Amino acid sequence: MNCELAFERMLEADPEELAGQRDSELAAHIAQCSRCGAVAAEIIAGQNLLAEGIKQVETVGDVDAMLPAIRRATARRTKRWRLARTAVPLAAAAAFVLLVLGDREPQVLDTDPSVQLATSRPQHEQTVRLSPNTNAVLFKTSNPKITVVWFY
Repeated sequence: MNCELAFERMLEADPEELAGQRDSELAAHIAQCSRCGAVAAEIIAGQNLLAEGIKQVETVGDVDAMLPAIRRATARRTKRWRLARTAVPLAAAAAFVLLVLGDREPQVLDTDPSVQLATSRPQHEQTVRLSPNTNAVLFKTSNPKITVVWFY
């Protein structure tokens, strides 16, 4: 085995193999080669340092005790999201209805049609006048700006 192949295998090797305590080609090469032995010793020292650092990390609290609080916070967040997801379309629909219905004129609830016509629209002067002997009829529409003249 050469050093390049040993370096590649050292990255995935067990600590026992890096220490040269197993019967493998890599362990035999590390025991014979001083350069690969030094690299293996550095890897083992790094692993030990990392293990000590992990042991020193303190846990904030018991995980089982924290789970109910996490579940409650998640449930509140989910409830707010559902409320927002339904409230926004309802508010948009209400705004649309108000826009559509807000432009309507109030209707007069009077039984006399002449009073109702007088209050619902302004009186305009008639711009089309027919002479008495013409073959035409003048029709008024519900829109005061539109008058239909029918010639026959």
